[in-house]
Amino acid sequence: MFGPTREEVTFSPQPTYNNRPDHGIEKICPPESSGSLIFRDLDVYGFDTRLDHQETFLNYPQKVAAQLLCKVLGRMRRARKTILHKLQGVVLGGEMLLVLGRPGSGCTTLLKSLTGDTHGLQVDPNTQLSFSGKVTRGQMKPTSTDHADGLFVPGESMADTHAYCRGEYAYLSDSDIHFAHLTVRQTLDFASRAGSSSKAMSQHDCRPSAAKSVEGTVNSLGLAQTLDTKVGDSFTRGISGGERKRTSIAEVLVGASHLQCWDNSIRGLDSANALQFVQTLRSNTSESKTVAVATLYQASEDIYTCFDKVMLLYEGQEIYFGPATRAKLYFMDLGFLCPERSTTADFLCSITNPKERITKQGFENRVPRNAAEFVKAWYCSPGYAELNAEIQRYPQTRLSQNDLTYLSRQRTRTPYMITFPQQVQLCMVRGFQRLFQDLAPSISGVVGNAMISIILGSMFYNMRQDTSSFFGRSVLLFFTILTNTLLASFEGVQLWDHRPIVEKQYRFAFYRRSAEAVASMMCDLPNKIVLTAGFNIPFYFLANMRRTPAAFFTFYLFAFTSLLTGSMLYRTIGAISQTLTASIAPGSVFILLLVIYTGFVLPIPSMHPWLRWFNYINPVAYAFESLMVNEFDGIAFPCDGFIPEGSSYTRVSPDERICSTAGATAGSSTVDGSAYLAATFDYHPDRLWPNFGILLGLMVFLCCIYLVATENFPAQRTRGEVLVFRKEHMLNTGAPSDQETQTPEQITIDSCETSEHSEQLGNKGKQAATFLWDNLSYEIKSRKGCIRLLDDVEGWVEPGTLTALMGESGAGKTTLLNVLAARASVGTISGEMIVDARFENEGFARKIGYAQQQDVTLPTATVKEALVFNARLRQSSTYTDVDKLAYVDEVIAKLELDTIADAVIGKPGEGLNTEQRKRVTIGIELASRPELLLFLDEPTSGLDSSTAWSICKLLRKLADSGQAILCTIHQPSGLIFEMFDRLLFIQQGRPVYFGDVGYKSRTVIDYFAGHGLPPCASDTNPAEWLMQITSCSNANKVKDWCHIWATSAERRKIKESLLQRKVKLRASTIESSERISYAKNASSYAQQLYCVTRRNFQQDWRTPSYLHSKLFLAIGAVSRQTSCAAVYESDDGLQGLVNGFSFYMSANSLQGVQNQIFSVFLLFTLHSSLVQLIMPRFLDNRSLYELTDQPSRTYRWDVFIIANLISEIPSQTILAIIQFATWYYPVGMYKNALSTHALNERSGLMFLLLCVLVTPEALPRFWHFMYRATPVTYFVNAIVSTGLAGVPIECSARETFSFDPPPGQSCAFYLRDYIMQSGGILLNPAATRHCNFCPVSSTDAVIARFGIFYHDRWRDFGITLAYSTFNVLSALALYWLFRVPKAARRMS
Repeated sequence: MFGPTREEVTFSPQPTYNNRPDHGIEKICPPESSGSLIFRDLDVYGFDTRLDHQETFLNYPQKVAAQLLCKVLGRMRRARKTILHKLQGVVLGGEMLLVLGRPGSGCTTLLKSLTGDTHGLQVDPNTQLSFSGKVTRGQMKPTSTDHADGLFVPGESMADTHAYCRGEYAYLSDSDIHFAHLTVRQTLDFASRAGSSSKAMSQHDCRPSAAKSVEGTVNSLGLAQTLDTKVGDSFTRGISGGERKRTSIAEVLVGASHLQCWDNSIRGLDSANALQFVQTLRSNTSESKTVAVATLYQASEDIYTCFDKVMLLYEGQEIYFGPATRAKLYFMDLGFLCPERSTTADFLCSITNPKERITKQGFENRVPRNAAEFVKAWYCSPGYAELNAEIQRYPQTRLSQNDLTYLSRQRTRTPYMITFPQQVQLCMVRGFQRLFQDLAPSISGVVGNAMISIILGSMFYNMRQDTSSFFGRSVLLFFTILTNTLLASFEGVQLWDHRPIVEKQYRFAFYRRSAEAVASMMCDLPNKIVLTAGFNIPFYFLANMRRTPAAFFTFYLFAFTSLLTGSMLYRTIGAISQTLTASIAPGSVFILLLVIYTGFVLPIPSMHPWLRWFNYINPVAYAFESLMVNEFDGIAFPCDGFIPEGSSYTRVSPDERICSTAGATAGSSTVDGSAYLAATFDYHPDRLWPNFGILLGLMVFLCCIYLVATENFPAQRTRGEVLVFRKEHMLNTGAPSDQETQTPEQITIDSCETSEHSEQLGNKGKQAATFLWDNLSYEIKSRKGCIRLLDDVEGWVEPGTLTALMGESGAGKTTLLNVLAARASVGTISGEMIVDARFENEGFARKIGYAQQQDVTLPTATVKEALVFNARLRQSSTYTDVDKLAYVDEVIAKLELDTIADAVIGKPGEGLNTEQRKRVTIGIELASRPELLLFLDEPTSGLDSSTAWSICKLLRKLADSGQAILCTIHQPSGLIFEMFDRLLFIQQGRPVYFGDVGYKSRTVIDYFAGHGLPPCASDTNPAEWLMQITSCSNANKVKDWCHIWATSAERRKIKESLLQRKVKLRASTIESSERISYAKNASSYAQQLYCVTRRNFQQDWRTPSYLHSKLFLAIGAVSRQTSCAAVYESDDGLQGLVNGFSFYMSANSLQGVQNQIFSVFLLFTLHSSLVQLIMPRFLDNRSLYELTDQPSRTYRWDVFIIANLISEIPSQTILAIIQFATWYYPVGMYKNALSTHALNERSGLMFLLLCVLVTPEALPRFWHFMYRATPVTYFVNAIVSTGLAGVPIECSARETFSFDPPPGQSCAFYLRDYIMQSGGILLNPAATRHCNFCPVSSTDAVIARFGIFYHDRWRDFGITLAYSTFNVLSALALYWLFRVPKAARRMS
């Protein structure tokens, strides 16, 4: 019989917890929940095509076209690549399986396949995979079969099974992504409650249970001190990286999944915390009877013994599966020898490396030599027979296919533990927690928009209640309703910031994506209410809008509804787009369409019928029409001016003049607001509230699309760590394209090779020097006062020595490296740091190679290009370029990077894998040929034991050749630890030990054993022994090792040795007159600028999404914003392409000229969209520069700024040409130039130039200075005057005023004085009735109203260039002021 489902588990207010004192695990799930994992004939493969190459601006369209053609023709050439082959195993409930293998063996693929995460992978249909247990997600009715635990799931139905059993399986990669502003407690409490039963959520308050589970888990992982600390990220201060890793682990543990797959989850943890994690996992698995599968690199013996079973993979094939206690004996019986002090895990991994495995004497010709022979030996072994017998005992044949079908129908197909409303509730609680703990953006948004509102209100301050305010009121309402709609534009970016977290927790089955979407909308409502009030209330009353309660609240209602509709619009665009870059260009074009077809920029009578349809689906149009009706309807506005008027017309009758405003009637001194709306915009009062209903309908429709898209359109997933080469290298390279299909021989360093490369890479003592530090302390300021990160640390590094820097996570190892490498930019440094006089100059920092823990490199560069770039800019100028390139080849050869030298590095998760990235990071520092020191921060973190050994072997050879090396290390094996000459051990910034390691680590062991501890056993790793006895979390810790060291005789000897070295160095300082490489940078300014600019051009060219997005904006946005419709009466309006133009061949009427002016305004708004594309690119480059290139003094900061500017010039020039061709001619401005016989001059100036809504006279006097100071004024003035000046006006019928002259007078005689004074054109001079008068005769009069004059065009162009130059200089000055790090203060 089936046991109770997870939904049927009864929760009581005070559940029974099994609290182990050693680990403190407390679980909500009862101990009897269990599951078993069975897999047989597990085959996983992938496909490769010839189209997998690096994308560039040119080949990307070709690649897309080729893919479409291949899909249409069905002739896609794909090569099948087997990753896993014929794997089988059994892991019962309460057991832990350790999967071992070298990189490329398929360990990660196995874990992903077991949890159903098979994106980009194919599982063979014959694969049999089963995971079942008495506790399952959803309800399953029992059948007559007593033992229905075993359900083999055919490979083709794995996706369906994963869809509704997703929460049963948890795969944790090595990435740590969390909401930065949540505390650790809140993060884990959310996971715990999301994994609770819905009945527990509804019947009882599960928060006490969740709290107990969280507290028990964090106690077991050593996170108790961080519970109320923010998790943080790269931009938000929070817990340390190691603590963040443990938080990710705890999130899975409290989530109560039953199959947990851990992919190298101890990466970045020191050996003590790594062991603590595995022990916690051991306790959790035993108590809850779950299954844990883990792949770990550099697993210690204590970690290994925590596992029940072990699986060894060799080139994707299983060569052992069975009890962990028998694995070592099995291979030793085959004839292999385990080295002394080698852990069992390292020994097993070495079996798969022909260059590392050691054969016993007499077995040389009897042991297996390759993967096939190992598989054959395994198939013939008793262990394999036992495995098959265990699989057969599992009752997979008890259920028929009919039973399986019945059971699947009875199962509630949902992977979630809580109902959808409960998911929304839980996400809402988290949303408000995030809001309250990060109030700064919300407050700044409200305050900033309130300030804009006050400024806007002051610009339109106290508008008069007459016809002179018509245009100002229209502009203000258009701007405000558009701003309200666009206030939510940042929400699309927020979606992308949070999307990886939502995707991760969706895979954990915590909630539906749509639940988080609904919760985020609800959490944003309070902020939107305050934001709308802060923006709309100040300007409304400052500008003297219609001051009645009904009008104001109607305005506020539409403003708030527009904000909600805009929010739904931007959320929908963000949800539909699979990448952030892909969402920018469509969003920008959509904004332009919203602006154009609102009804103000292009009034409805001027819209072409073919594009009129967009006005019907434009939410801004309905809101704008209703606000205009709300403001103008029912009011008779006094006329501000008449036609004619003046001293000659003081005694004319009312019927002989007309108000100079659209909608006026002859004989009336007022203009009805409704008549003005009908004449100008074709708006009518009866549409006010129907428009509100339509607006609500659009909002609901967009909301539904957003929720559907959120649920069904996941973010674009990475391709995985697949090698990608440049297209020209694909035909000549034999390198594999998939990390899982590479043989280990192809991706490892030859650890046994002894060649001349390492000797060539070293300094050979030529320029090396001793570097020492004494009484070194480092303090930084915080809100709680000064924090001392380093306290009285001493030590030295000598040429030809390899020094290890060890300590727990957060001990200050990286901080010490930064201080020693002169990379500390804040705080106060005290103490002494002494080096040979030849290196005591501004170039000291660049003479130190520093391989950081983060593998940060340019994603679009190849491996060789990255090394060559650093070699050219960081090596001394005494080397020729030929020497530098030859040296790079030596580094590539020594690091075994030959096969991937032309591979693209890619972003983390794509391109190179972790091990390859680590080697590239080290190679970059070696290629720079450091003259003084080589610092490495965690060079073996995340690497398998074989690669870690190889890298340390390389470091040992470099030290032997004369290089001085200092590196931090977390989890060294005993063999690796013995490679080091000296050890500097620190604890919470204070020294615990500095001195020799000794032969077989005897010196350091004797020191600690001499203070009352039992000596380290011969089969124990000394490094792990040290970490355990000095761990701050050690419950049995009673000794203050920092105090013991401070008062020890060994330290006194170190101090004496330091004094002798100081005397020697000072003596050499007096004798030395040589100053080598005094310059701060190794290369010349010109070379720096050339190399950096060239790299930026390559980066742009190899990022087709960036250039194509800019091209799309230039073509798509311009063509759409200049789309089809001139004046409604113009016959030429039908000549253009309907999809390409909005202002096509605009007629030279009053409305046509205004349309062209607005077209210029919209053209300018396109540049802000381009900035949205350029800024993320610049920020990414800035982060790369400030993390790597700036600290290493690769090139100057001003070179970085100038190179980024230069690299944008060609693309911007091409975009200007496109804009000129697709805007200037279609909009019809070239006709204006032809009519004035100045086509060449005007066209040329318009090309070189490539918001105006209020005239300067209409502004309050206070704002005149801003009008003159802004560069936009001169930019737009130059374009408008060049494009429109000097052209006759032809008024349309809508723009002609009609009135009667006095009896007995002709129209020409009656208006003679007025035309001489004010201008205009009389269309029927001889008429004696119905004078048809056009108030403007030339475009000069129209643009003069905006303060624009044709004779100022070249002046305005020159001022624009001056502003551009000023902006460049300002960028340099501001970057130096705010971003260039200043050295930390030094105290003697």
